[in-house]
Amino acid sequence: MPVQPTIFRVLDNTLQDRNTLSLRKASIWDYTLLLIAAGMWGGTFLLNEIALRDFSPVAIAAYRISLAALILSLICVCKGLKPAMSWNSVVLIVLISLLNSVVPFSLIGWGQLRIDSATTAILLASSPFFSLLLSHYMTDDDRFSWNKLIGLTFGFLGVLCLMWKGLIEGGGSLAGMLVVVVAACCYSLSAILIRRLGPMPSLLLVASSLAIAALILLPVLLWWYPPWEQAYSTPTVSALVFLALGPTATAYVLRVQIVQNNGAVFMSNVGYLIPLFAVFWGWIFLSQTPSVTMWVSLALIFVGIGLGQRK
Repeated sequence: MPVQPTIFRVLDNTLQDRNTLSLRKASIWDYTLLLIAAGMWGGTFLLNEIALRDFSPVAIAAYRISLAALILSLICVCKGLKPAMSWNSVVLIVLISLLNSVVPFSLIGWGQLRIDSATTAILLASSPFFSLLLSHYMTDDDRFSWNKLIGLTFGFLGVLCLMWKGLIEGGGSLAGMLVVVVAACCYSLSAILIRRLGPMPSLLLVASSLAIAALILLPVLLWWYPPWEQAYSTPTVSALVFLALGPTATAYVLRVQIVQNNGAVFMSNVGYLIPLFAVFWGWIFLSQTPSVTMWVSLALIFVGIGLGQRK
């Protein structure tokens, strides 16, 4: 049939085309956006644990993605942003929607049923290394360098220092660990694909990808987890709303902006900051006093990010 070769050509061109955007050196504003995104994602561990009391991992992913997609789509309509995309762009956005939300959200939720938060944070911190490897082979201007590798290593040591006690005491199933590593790979690959889209408005890109993800997940939700049969409470519904507004809608727009301006490797440093913010929110909301280990971890992570940005 003539349709199949056409689809294969579109996929081939999509994966081979080089990105037209050029990277810029990270500014204070870029670091600020990185910290804001990390702060939002740092709260997902707690919010996920609350939501999992009533909702399955797939249901959590479906609700947070659908609500975020609805909100961002309405904003795009109000701002007059309309998608005008080629076949290549459509294929890329579909892939991004799968790798950036549908697959990792479901995998991380499933993994957190079998492993503790400390183990999850450590495994997600492997994402920067995947980003460094993929960026080297899939981009022209975000290539491997020893500075980046040394910086990522310092950052990983910082996360390991912070979460070591919980990792040793918690542990978990091998299957749970493996799916979280796969989720980390998905995030890395999605960041590379975002750069290949070129100069598309970040708000429109995120709204489009989340809308596609919602269309994929909603039939699964209605078939396996019908809302009319769902038991829920005010805390779990509130957790879902916060997950949709903050870590999904707002933070994903910030993520696209950072990837487009500074590259996938710079964005991947957020994986080291998320566990720090998870501890920080525990300090603020649960009165958990930060230890010396946290400050040592913070120093290692910031040294790592600084070394990674040196030319």
